[in-house]
Amino acid sequence: MKFIVIDGIDGSGKDTQVQFIYEKYMDENNSFQTDNVISLRSHPESDNNFGKICHNALSKKGKLRKLIAGIFYVLDIVRSLILYYPKSDILIFSRYLLGVMYIPKPLVKLSYIFLDFIFPTSNYMFFLDISPKEAMKRILKRNNYEFTNLHAFENEKSLGECRKKAFLVTKNWKKVNGEQNKDKVWERIEYILNTT
Repeated sequence: MKFIVIDGIDGSGKDTQVQFIYEKYMDENNSFQTDNVISLRSHPESDNNFGKICHNALSKKGKLRKLIAGIFYVLDIVRSLILYYPKSDILIFSRYLLGVMYIPKPLVKLSYIFLDFIFPTSNYMFFLDISPKEAMKRILKRNNYEFTNLHAFENEKSLGECRKKAFLVTKNWKKVNGEQNKDKVWERIEYILNTT
């Protein structure tokens, strides 16, 4: 089984890249007439209550909302692992263990070590690195330059803090420069997928 994870701060292009990965393996299925089970999960998912509660909590400010979002984010991931990990030949996740970058800094390393111990990992865990400034440009463009639909952490300061926290735990991840255009990022990811 091939388990592929794409993670990074908001606006780094995670969902775009997981879609490229999904299409790559679907095309290979068709070309080689194989019937691999390919699953794609983008957390928090909207197809279950855990993901919906997490998403709702992320849209509001406050420490309690962050805690609620974190708990239901983990539950959403656990649900995806239970339902898809054993059945998939190729499982692709957008957002996974780096949800720890949204919790207070003193808890990041310890939380990551715990999650890394209990959850499956892979040689195909990619961190899309992007500056907070570029991330905000993309987020605003995605939201048609409206500030009203932004999550509580979608501002340059919060994104910068999340990026620094992610650096604390991504030592063994494959880092990809997310500042490049989406096709260049995809070339790098595809190269790694094909050669390792």
